[in-house]
This record gives sequence, structure tokens and C-alpha cells, in this order.
Amino acid sequence: MKNKFLIAGLMLMTAVTFGQKKEIKKAEKAIKSGDFTEAMSLLSQAEGMLGSADTDEKVSFYITRAEANTNNMASGFDKLAQAGADLQKAIEIDPASAKSSRYENAVNVLKQKMEEGAIKDFRSKNYTSASTKYYSMYNLSKSDTIFLANAAISAKNGQDYENAVSYYEELIRIGYSDIKKQYIATNKETGKVESYNTKPERDLMLNAGTHILPGVQNSPSKQEDFLSDLTLLYIETGKHDKALSLMRELRAKNSDDPRLIRAEADLQYKLGNTAEYQRLIGELIDSDPNNPELYFNLGVTSGKSGNKEKAMEYYKKALSLDPDYVGANINMASLILDMQPPIVEEMNNLGSSNADYKRYDVLKAELTEIQRSSIPYLEASVRLRPDDVDFARTLMNIYTQVGEDAKAKEMKAKVEAMDGGE
Repeated sequence: MKNKFLIAGLMLMTAVTFGQKKEIKKAEKAIKSGDFTEAMSLLSQAEGMLGSADTDEKVSFYITRAEANTNNMASGFDKLAQAGADLQKAIEIDPASAKSSRYENAVNVLKQKMEEGAIKDFRSKNYTSASTKYYSMYNLSKSDTIFLANAAISAKNGQDYENAVSYYEELIRIGYSDIKKQYIATNKETGKVESYNTKPERDLMLNAGTHILPGVQNSPSKQEDFLSDLTLLYIETGKHDKALSLMRELRAKNSDDPRLIRAEADLQYKLGNTAEYQRLIGELIDSDPNNPELYFNLGVTSGKSGNKEKAMEYYKKALSLDPDYVGANINMASLILDMQPPIVEEMNNLGSSNADYKRYDVLKAELTEIQRSSIPYLEASVRLRPDDVDFARTLMNIYTQVGEDAKAKEMKAKVEAMDGGE
């Protein structure tokens, strides 16, 4: 009697396995004919029998479902991601399946579709989506490390800093450098060495007679670029200790790199180390003395540390290099007008003696001179920021204070127009 039950059980198992194979085969045919709805329906039926399937059948199921989702033109990223997960599942069940031509073909088709979507997202500045797709491709094929690099760059551009840090750390951990063989030749007309990605491209120029001196070289390593980007990301995410450690390592290798000096300066500023910040900006000025932004930055830190005279000196230097530097004009006007309150307070506290009247006249003249000296910077601010009513209103009040009635009237009309005629 026991033998009968055993035989019946074996027959049931065989029937289930045969039924599963049949559904998967039907699904494969449906995929080839383009009927993806039917294919997914058949695979859904087969999925219920996976528990009793052998290794080969399980692998076949997951690869077939991946093929269905990948080849369906209507598949969105969620379906492509499911296809990637299914292919991963297949090699988890049987690592040897990764060497099969069917698996390799499924992976290549999936990578192509994902990459098309990632490139489209990147070009349309949908960086977060591009990053997700690139990282999915990298997980699908760890040897294609370019996908990890693209995921990192996309995440950084999309301000997805936490993922960007993770991806850049992984790039550095695996030693990715993006060094490529380049085929070079010298342009006869310009004398410059030009590089080509392939030998046939380079040889075409040689045969045309426009280039000479063929050779081969490696492209520069991107390791330092990645390290520098990671340092900036550490700063952005508040990981200052890591940023400082990495910064020291980078600057030890390339102490004159202006991008690294600027990154360290920004970090020192965020940490409140004003003196070190100013020293580093000074280094940048030595290498780029005609950059108004550097002087402007020194003006900001000098002002915040209470050295207003030095701040004004830096702002004036910035404006000598770029008269339309709006930030320098605004800050100059602000620093000048900040000189008013102590004078006004003293004027208000004076009495009615002859000495007080004389002192009042002196203070009034000082106040008027201060107000007049702010006008060029306020006028520039209004011109450069024509939609900012606060600048216009301040300039209107200053014109009134110094007796420029016609200009005050003109500016009043502008302010009223900006306020909607109120």
C-alpha cells in the first residue's frame, strides 16, 4: 500500500514539473511572437509551481520572465528593474548560468534598454532617475564599472548627495580610474598632438596626410577627480572629518591645484576657521590675481570678522576688476550705510547749546557725505537688480536725504510701480 502512495506521489511531482515546463515553453513562444501579456500570464501560472521545480527550471523561469519584461517595448523602468532582479536571482540559484549565451544575451539587451533610458534622463536633467538606472546596470554587470561612475556623477548632479557619496566611495574602493588607451598623432598644421579612441580613426588621419608621428598613450587617471568630488560631497553632507582627511591626502599629491585649494578654503570657512580660509584664498589670488570673486569672498569673511575697513578694501578691488559685480556693489552700499546709526544717535542726543549746534552741523555733514558715498553702489545695485524693490526704496530715501529731489521723485515712481501702485 505504501508503494502505491509513493508511486502516486512521484506521478504527481512529475505532472507538476511537466506542467511547469510546458507553461515556460509556451511563455517563450509568446515572447517570440510579441504577445507579452500572454507570456506574463503563463509565467504567473508557472510561478506557483516553482517550489517543486529543479534548479534548471527555476533558472529558466527567471530568465524567461526577464526576457518578457525586457523585450516588451511598453516596459517602464520598474519592469526593467524587475528583469534585472530576475537575472540576479537566476545566477544566485545557479552561478554557472551566468556563462550561458541565453543569460548573456538577456543581460546585454537589458543593459542596452536601461542605458538608453539613463542617457535620455541625463540629457533632460532628470539626474536622480539616470543615477538609479546606471546603478542598476552596474549591479547587473559589476565588470562594467563605467556605469558606477555614471551613477555617481548623475547622483551628484541631482543633489542626491548620500547616494553620490556611496557611489564615489565604491569607485575609489575598487580602484576605478577610467584609464583608456588612446591612439595619437600630431596635426601637421597646428603642431598639436590629437588623440583618437580607435586605431582606424587615427590611421584615417595619417592616410589623409594631415597628421604625422603616430603613437599610443594612456588617458589620464580620473582617481584624483573622484577623490576631489568626494571631498566636496563630504563637505556638503557635513562629514567634515572625512573631508579634511581626504583633503590632506589630495593636496599632498597636488598642492597647487586651485580646485583643491578652493575646496579646502570652503571647508575651513564652514568650520569657522576664518584665518585659515583667508590664507587659502590668498593662495588662490596669487595664482589668479584678476579673479573678482576671490576678493569678494575675502571681503565677506573680513566683514563677518568685524574688519569692515578691510572688507571695503576687498570689495573695491573686486569692483575694479568687475564694476558690475552685483554682490560687491550691494555689500559696499550696506557697509557704508551701516556707518549711519552711531552718527544719527549722537545727533539725537545733542542739546541746544552753541557747541551742540556746531557739533550737529559737523555730524550732519559727515552723515550727508556717507550717504552720498553709498549712491554709486546703490545705483549699480538697482541697475543690476531692477526687480528688487528694497534696493530701489533705499536709493529713493538716500536721494531724499541728500537733497536730490528730482532723482528721489523718479525713484519714488519706480518704487510705486514695483509695489503695484499702492
